Amino acid sequence: MLDPARGRTPTQMEWTRSKASIERLMAGQAAAASVRRPVKRRLVMGLAAVAAGAAAVVAVPALLPGAAEKAMAAWTPTPGSLTGAQVLPQARECAGSDVGGSSSAVKAEDVLLAEQRGLATLLIMKKSSGVIVECLSAGDGDQLASMGLANGPLPVVPAGKVDLQTMSSMGDGDEQLSNIVGLVGPEVTRVDVALDNGKVFQASVKSGWWAAWWPGSEGGEVDRLTVTVHTAKGTTSYRPSELA
Repeated sequence: MLDPARGRTPTQMEWTRSKASIERLMAGQAAAASVRRPVKRRLVMGLAAVAAGAAAVVAVPALLPGAAEKAMAAWTPTPGSLTGAQVLPQARECAGSDVGGSSSAVKAEDVLLAEQRGLATLLIMKKSSGVIVECLSAGDGDQLASMGLANGPLPVVPAGKVDLQTMSSMGDGDEQLSNIVGLVGPEVTRVDVALDNGKVFQASVKSGWWAAWWPGSEGGEVDRLTVTVHTAKGTTSYRPSELA
């Protein structure tokens, strides 16, 4: 009795408008649902390099935290040295990233440094554009991060010395990873990194570069570690701020 349109049959035009309204409503709900769909959490290489003279850092989204967790669980303080030929799959993946432009062809000699720590491979390579990049992967195509290191002439490092090109961290909480990269001068035979919490590990040294990564947040913090440079004449230790 309260419905003023009771017993009235809608016109064809009213049916059409009603149907269109319902379709617009359903489309809007579907769009909202697609926006609300959970997004896989990503780790991103820290954009703020501690080294004042570091090259511009470009971050690449990492994969699921599971890949990082596996890499951290298998991490070793002493790296295994790898040749360019041994890491061609990882180098091709690194070359395909947007950092420094994509390289269509990758050769073993493009890899300047490559190390293995458990499941993870860290490499420094030169792309066909001339940009030198660093990539960290957890194996099986799980690239964790990629960043640019240099584009143009490299500084000359004196004999027995090292410099710091970049130091950064990625991730959150217990899932944080850190890395440190620099150039080495002639006569440097080894580089070690000692965290303030007592953890000590060896960096890789090859082709004028030194590099290491480890589980932890120290790479994104100021002077929470010490770098020890070894030569035939002895050892010298530095805080990162002294190398910048």
